[in-house]
Amino acid sequence: MRAEGVLERLESSGAGRALISLFTLVTLVAVVATNLPGSSYLNKTLSKHTQPYLNAIGLDQNWGVFAPDPRRESIELEARITYPDGATETWRPPERDAVIGTYSDYRWRKLWENVIGDGGNGALSVQLALWVARERRKRREAPRSVTLFKRSSPNDPPGPGAGKRKPYTEAQFYELAVDPSLVRGSGP
Repeated sequence: MRAEGVLERLESSGAGRALISLFTLVTLVAVVATNLPGSSYLNKTLSKHTQPYLNAIGLDQNWGVFAPDPRRESIELEARITYPDGATETWRPPERDAVIGTYSDYRWRKLWENVIGDGGNGALSVQLALWVARERRKRREAPRSVTLFKRSSPNDPPGPGAGKRKPYTEAQFYELAVDPSLVRGSGP
């Protein structure tokens, strides 16, 4: 049976319209509840019940990117691998095409945002550097070190003249001296 036929039957029956209205009402309440101030009693109470629903239907976004303080720079992550013979190699998280690739690369961008956010002081930096070392070990000898760099460029405020990318600057924020015994296996 065609989907259009099922939808037409659902919309034409009283029970179907009631079901659509209930879905719309529940979704609206969940979206409003999640956007209440985070410290409010109502947000804390309702979110326990509405957040799993929002996650399931893909409306689990918050509005922090817009206000009050959006990020003022574009960021990238880069790892430089040094081998015992002195050779170096650069690893960057994958970036595929601008249409479909954007969706598949989203998790990589979230990873690099969180790794850079921990500033080299957290487990994410250690685990990413180990993972890069293990991935390179599959192709070649074990690296001597993996160094993580944050690349950043300031974003212009909106308005006339905005949109011209400024050059990236880079800063080292973590270095892992690789013990060959840590990169023999494929797991963490």
